[in-house]
Amino acid sequence: MKRTIIILSFLLALMAMGTGLKAQEVTVTLKPGWNWISYPNAVSMSVKDAFGDFEPLFGDVIKSKENGQASWNNVLWLGALKNLVPGQGYMYYSSRTEVTSFVFAKPVSSEVTTLAPSDITTVSAVVGGAVNIEPGNHIFARGICWSTDPNPTIDGNHSSYDIGSDSFSITIEALIPYTTYYVRAYVVSDNGLSYGDELSFITPREDNAPEGAINGKFTINAEGNQVYFSQGNLQYMGSASSPYWKFAENQWEVLGTTTGQNSNSQNVDRDLFGWGTSGWNCGNTCFNPWETYNSTGASYGPLGANSLIGPYANSDWGVYNPISNGGDQPGLWRTPTKDEWGYIFETRTTVSGIRYAKATVNNVNGVILLPDDWNVACYDLNDTNTNTASFTSNTITASEWTVLEQYGAVFLPAMGYRFGTGVNSMGNGYYWSSSFFNSSYAYGVYFLESNLKPQDCSNRSYGRGVRLICPIQ
Repeated sequence: MKRTIIILSFLLALMAMGTGLKAQEVTVTLKPGWNWISYPNAVSMSVKDAFGDFEPLFGDVIKSKENGQASWNNVLWLGALKNLVPGQGYMYYSSRTEVTSFVFAKPVSSEVTTLAPSDITTVSAVVGGAVNIEPGNHIFARGICWSTDPNPTIDGNHSSYDIGSDSFSITIEALIPYTTYYVRAYVVSDNGLSYGDELSFITPREDNAPEGAINGKFTINAEGNQVYFSQGNLQYMGSASSPYWKFAENQWEVLGTTTGQNSNSQNVDRDLFGWGTSGWNCGNTCFNPWETYNSTGASYGPLGANSLIGPYANSDWGVYNPISNGGDQPGLWRTPTKDEWGYIFETRTTVSGIRYAKATVNNVNGVILLPDDWNVACYDLNDTNTNTASFTSNTITASEWTVLEQYGAVFLPAMGYRFGTGVNSMGNGYYWSSSFFNSSYAYGVYFLESNLKPQDCSNRSYGRGVRLICPIQ
């Protein structure tokens, strides 16, 4: 293997000198106004594809000495310049008032195809590729590269396979459980180094956590018991021909009033529920998820019970109902108690010292909960463990959130509350616990721009959000 790597490195260095091919990504810095930039890829690409994930602004222009220019109109590049060509330089006008940067996208080669990963375990996977070289084109090396970051290259983790022109497979090992991996096949031929398309897979968990559990572990009491949080807020899909329960696909997802949940209709989708409204007939007046404001909170949930446990546990949404993308059987999930919410927010001892931080994620206000083993190097958060912090203390994009979530971060989006047939205070957060205060009120979590109360009290009839947990065995 060592000899193969040395030969491969030598070949790549040789080809880089001869063709201008860059084996490493090139970061381009753009100042406001005009900038000269080079194009590092060894093949031509359309202007749109070459800039990849970079988001130009209206008024941005790229000029070529020979092929005209293209201007960004907020939707696409318009103009005579259609492709960026190897070996040519370009002038880029940035409309931004601040310095920014981007990395050119890697071209996907038709010379090699990445095959779908298979036999995935907690610590290994079988990956491979298929070489599609034209007759007479010599192959010097082929293999697989992988990473926990997108766009893996042979500068990182990679494994070579015997030289040949057909499909091949390799078992990669020493992977991390419940982690997203990105893989690409590569081939080195007379045309240089080429990569196949990028595919990804997630290694399974080490434990028996159900589907839909986020990776982070959270201690909930002084005895050291830990739980996983669900991948998103609980939703009741009443609009389906056969209504069912599910978790939101993204942690920042809230339904608001777009589905009609600001009504007492049974046939709409909801994520704001009165206390104890799992659908189990607890003997009280209101126990269904679509129940709206009744004159007294005492009409909601099990009458006379001090929490949604014991003989009244079926009033807990997760205990009674199968969650379609959460293991699809009852009893796998439950709602945190008042004391557990308090411990998670205010008492836990964590490796980083951080328990929570207010933030906006994908333009949605909310609170981030960090797992017990959170590593501050993953993402630098401001105003942590501060209940009076502003949501704008941390502004996180959807792509950035993917990284935080991979390392176990939980986001509780501000979703407002339902009162009768109205949804109010969408910029604030209201969540239930499974603990009652008295016959008319129950405990939950409450947060807004200037405050956070992990043991707030609310009328049982108010529709609040529900976030479920499952114990770690």
